[in-house]
Amino acid sequence: MFNRKSDRLRLILGESSKITGDVEALGTIIVDGTIIGHVKGEKVILGDKACVRGDIAANNIIIGGMVEGQLKGKERVELRATGRVRGDIFTHRLSVTEGAVFNGTSYMDQMEQTDQVEPAEKKTDEPGERKVLELLFKGKSG
Repeated sequence: MFNRKSDRLRLILGESSKITGDVEALGTIIVDGTIIGHVKGEKVILGDKACVRGDIAANNIIIGGMVEGQLKGKERVELRATGRVRGDIFTHRLSVTEGAVFNGTSYMDQMEQTDQVEPAEKKTDEPGERKVLELLFKGKSG
């Protein structure tokens, strides 16, 4: 089930749990509870009873619960039949299952303009891209 590094489970928030504040983890984040704040990970999965009031940024996002905020999925955003989203979606691929509710605007050709998640282990041969990553990490540590 979790074969790739990006699929490694890093955080599970149970149904009766609530976090107020931002959540960030490398790997998969599964939410069945409530988060009031932003969520950032490699992959974010919201269960049927999950509620997030804040933005979600990940390579892949699967929504089965409720979100009030922007979804920024670098690769894919999937809204399941029980999913409800109030906010804009930025992604390359969008899947909306019958029964899902989406109130907002989807942007599928403007990914370069959004603040996207980059895997921490990403290797690059592009000097400009490497410099940007170095600046991002310097800004977080100092």
